[in-house]
Amino acid sequence: MEKSIRELVKKPPRAKKPKVDSVIAKAPTGKRRGRPPGQYAQQLALQELMYNHPDREKLVHEVFKAALDEEHKNQGIAWKLLMDRMAPISGFEKLRGTNAIAINITTVGAPEVTGEVIEGEDFEEA
Repeated sequence: MEKSIRELVKKPPRAKKPKVDSVIAKAPTGKRRGRPPGQYAQQLALQELMYNHPDREKLVHEVFKAALDEEHKNQGIAWKLLMDRMAPISGFEKLRGTNAIAINITTVGAPEVTGEVIEGEDFEEA
């Protein structure tokens, strides 16, 4: 009995993909993603210390003094600290309605090459 064309062209069934739980269980422990264990708790402890420190208002006043003092050597850093907190860029992006990162690269033109041109033989790279 001859086989039909459909039987000759028939593909073998696909293997089933493993479930997500079995894949995660087999992942090596040395290649974990995300924050290291305990880092979030450390960040919360540091944040609590900063909010409850008795000299926090004095620190804020010192940063403002540095930002307003024309002769202070760290005036630019104080400006950046204050502006990043008072007027974050993300707030302006929300008003504009975009969240995408835009990168603009501009050039001034090709540089002018001057000097003597040396003619030589062509060679093949190894």
